[in-house]
Amino acid sequence: MEKVKNVSADKGKAGRTVAAVVKYVLLIGFALLIILPLLWVVMSAFKTTEEINANAFAPPKRLYWQNFVNAWQRANMGDYFFHSIFLTLFSLALLIVLAVPCSYTLSRFRFKGVKIITLVFMAGLFFNTNYIVLPLYLMIYRFGRAIGVGTGLTNNYFTVMILYASTSLSFSIYLLSSYFLGLSPSYEEAAKIDGCGFFKTFLYVCAPLAMPSILTVILFNFLSYWNEYMLAQTFLSEANSTLPVGLLRIMREARTANDLGRMYAGLLIVIIPVLIVYSFVQGQLTKGITVGGIKG
Repeated sequence: MEKVKNVSADKGKAGRTVAAVVKYVLLIGFALLIILPLLWVVMSAFKTTEEINANAFAPPKRLYWQNFVNAWQRANMGDYFFHSIFLTLFSLALLIVLAVPCSYTLSRFRFKGVKIITLVFMAGLFFNTNYIVLPLYLMIYRFGRAIGVGTGLTNNYFTVMILYASTSLSFSIYLLSSYFLGLSPSYEEAAKIDGCGFFKTFLYVCAPLAMPSILTVILFNFLSYWNEYMLAQTFLSEANSTLPVGLLRIMREARTANDLGRMYAGLLIVIIPVLIVYSFVQGQLTKGITVGGIKG
């Protein structure tokens, strides 16, 4: 009987060991799928085109910084970079100003029509903006012509900011509302006892408590706005456009001019801000996902 128990225990232990090995092999494999292409881009960004053509996998013989100078100045990646920074930051500010109060109101107050409003916002989760870019452009273009500003509303940063914020509002409200629903009412009750009104309670009590979820919304939408292509390509002229549009331009030029180093330098210019932002907020991101809507 003891032998049978020992054999069963050994089999169970062997099974757990195999499962652990498979798990770690898969994790390492997925990590390599992410790290190796990034490493390739970093190495290629510091190599001459001749080095890349000779051996794409070899490390650079020396750091060739001219690739970044060419990408920043000759390919106008510097202008595109500041356009992307401007659009992303102001779109995020507009989104937070809209999403946080809306989420708090929808989750904390019961009034006539609240379920319908919530349903409308949640329906936005199932719409892909890329499918409606052309109708949006035609509608805004015709509206601009009707009010006498011509194409002033189409090649316009403020229009793109509104579109960025409005198309990501549903997901942001979903995430933040779920957090506010799980927030104990005792915080607001204590604030009322201390003499705080609705706005003070929201600004100084509830909003700071929701900061992990707010940072999660900021990070997700930062990535979305930073990498967004369709709206920027459709609504903005090439001179006023953003990094993804500029990157496509530099990739086309690299094929004809055989300047691969400049193309990889442009890719790295796009990637670096994302890595910097993620490194600063990764802890809050994990916390925000845990306590926010993705949990539920």
